[in-house]
Amino acid sequence: MDTNSKEKLKEKHNERILNEEDDLINNILPSYHMHQSTISKNLTPTNENFRVDPPMYEMTPVNSLSTTPSVALSAIQSPTSNSSVDEFPFPNQEIHSGLEGGPNFWENTILANAHKLPNLNRSDNKICQDLEIDMKVTEKVCQKGVKPTIIDPSEYEFKQGDYIHGYVTMKNKSPVPISFDMVYVVFEGMLVVLENNRGLMDVKKPSKVHKFLTMLDLFASWSYANIARLSTDDGDPHDWCYGETDPYDNTVLSIDVKRFFQPNVTYKRFFTFKIPEKLLDNTCEEHTFSIHTEIPPSIGISRTSTTPSSLLVSNNGQIKDFSILDTSISYSVNARVIGKASDYKHSLDRDQYVVAKEATCSIRVIPQNSINYIHYNNPRNQGNILYYKAFVDSIKSKIEYGNALLNLPSEQRDAPDISPSVSRDGSFVKLRQLYTMADHEIKRELRPSTKQFSDEIYQCLAPFKRKSLTGSSKTLGVISLSTPKEDYRTLYIPPVKFRKPNELYDNTKLTIPLDISYFHTKSSSGKEIQFPEVKYLKVELVALTMRSSKYPIPLEFTHEMCFKEQEIYDKKQEPENFDSILIKQFQSYLLKLKTLLTTLGSTIFKVETSLMKDINSLATLSTKYINLQIPKYQLIMKSPKSHSSHTSIATIPWEQLKSTHDDYSLYSKTFDLNIDLKDCQMKGPTSHPPPGTSLDHFTLVPTFQTCFMSRLYYLKIGIKINTGELLTVNVPMHIEN
Repeated sequence: MDTNSKEKLKEKHNERILNEEDDLINNILPSYHMHQSTISKNLTPTNENFRVDPPMYEMTPVNSLSTTPSVALSAIQSPTSNSSVDEFPFPNQEIHSGLEGGPNFWENTILANAHKLPNLNRSDNKICQDLEIDMKVTEKVCQKGVKPTIIDPSEYEFKQGDYIHGYVTMKNKSPVPISFDMVYVVFEGMLVVLENNRGLMDVKKPSKVHKFLTMLDLFASWSYANIARLSTDDGDPHDWCYGETDPYDNTVLSIDVKRFFQPNVTYKRFFTFKIPEKLLDNTCEEHTFSIHTEIPPSIGISRTSTTPSSLLVSNNGQIKDFSILDTSISYSVNARVIGKASDYKHSLDRDQYVVAKEATCSIRVIPQNSINYIHYNNPRNQGNILYYKAFVDSIKSKIEYGNALLNLPSEQRDAPDISPSVSRDGSFVKLRQLYTMADHEIKRELRPSTKQFSDEIYQCLAPFKRKSLTGSSKTLGVISLSTPKEDYRTLYIPPVKFRKPNELYDNTKLTIPLDISYFHTKSSSGKEIQFPEVKYLKVELVALTMRSSKYPIPLEFTHEMCFKEQEIYDKKQEPENFDSILIKQFQSYLLKLKTLLTTLGSTIFKVETSLMKDINSLATLSTKYINLQIPKYQLIMKSPKSHSSHTSIATIPWEQLKSTHDDYSLYSKTFDLNIDLKDCQMKGPTSHPPPGTSLDHFTLVPTFQTCFMSRLYYLKIGIKINTGELLTVNVPMHIEN
């Protein structure tokens, strides 16, 4: 049997198992009481006493003449006995406590704030030390009486639709019962930004925690009901199943209704989570961007859920994915025992909930791209560009309005200057005219009717000058480097430990059409044309990571925000990038609005809080650029007569093209640049390069965008000519799974 047939059989087997699991596992909606006591349990501790049995009631005959206890009468009074019939018969506090539709009910729950609670897990608290909690992940659904197959989740990459099965064990090693208020078993996804003081990071006090995914397993967690976890279960939901054990290992399957861990008893709770296809719509509640509700990939090192000793031990096995050092997106299954601080003799200014004990199991998630993602990355989708333009226009209008309040004429308004800072003398005007003519001629020749180029191109223009003995220079013409405006795509390659043994992972080769054109003034004396000499060609893959540490990002980023469609070479300036195009622009807007607010006051000049947050988010973005060089490439020159392969641009001949200007000539070198992303490598000397391809030693996670973090890729292609000018074009690239 060949490799493909084996892979197909394996895929069918996995699909069959997945369908069996779907049929076996029950899905339920929690009852109101269950919801109140678990999901929406408030951060403020209540005075519930679980040690006391509830009151016993006796059935009273309908015709009995005995008097009903007064407490019953006072608890529920007839509305007619009050001065107003409009009054509700229950206390107001009870009404509000039951309203889950309040605007901030989720933000005030234990589930949403578990990471903020005082954590005694690694403390020297004696009571907490006597609690032992452990977690195992299994290959299949856990069932009572069946031996589980334990797996190591760190050896797997999970995607949407995958199940995570396992169980949690909890044991009280002390001779006395230990109380608790809640046991939560959850699957969480969160972005964490640590306080970074010159490389010193405090893992205990992150500056930002954005929990974008919280899934609670109601069966594994403590609740008031006996939940039928599997379709084969037929238990009574009101039967607490006290003392029920797993015959496989004699662990107790039900937790005490009075919320005690009894001495020397091992409790076990089965859990199952299914990774969702996407996040809830309210994940991006402020801006409602659909791309922000896609499942993001795991990226960075989760230092908050990993002990320093574990980091040192696993240092060699860490995945290098070029994340910002203090930022991570991670997923994990967490089991937490939560109770009041007073129950664990932990002194605080006021009694509050604490995490007495917890167990964490990290899960690596690399999602598959959805239809929504593919639509977003379609170059014909201009919706996000129009949104961005409207957003910028609204800011400019606000600034213009503020300037008008200052009674300044429109001519003196400090409009942002996004053009290159070059002198405006006569020589510049002539050079600009030459650029315009050259651009027109080159684009005319690069139309589909004559070459395999589209009308839209990425282009860089530079003057070609000849220096005289006196040091002065004369512009002989304009040289252009251009490529069609196209999005390039490649597939995600997992780290070596996650790769399928028979998978080739060879979808890493790209072909980029390039054109080098030379537009020059014809010599009146008939001298031989002096062509620009290309010294070298440089190709780089740029991995750009953007992160906001405070406010949600109010945009869907596009590659047009990372580089310009057309660049004009200026030796005094670096080519523009995301920082200079977007961040610098919004820093200018923020400064102007703050100045206007300071001068006019917030009473006269009103700016929406949401707008200021959006501008602040973009003005304070952190970025990280990783430029991976691709030293190996192949140049293929195509002509009607033949195809030829070259290793240097110098060996590709200049081809004269027709020019509509009698005083100018146009020459061109057109070829395909073939590269393989497996050849990309870190910059710097490598006297002893490690074995295998470069992608065996670092990982390029799929392109993604979230409310607080994004990763984009693009290819940077540059040529340097003999007069020192470096022409660079950038082309968008997407890594998909």
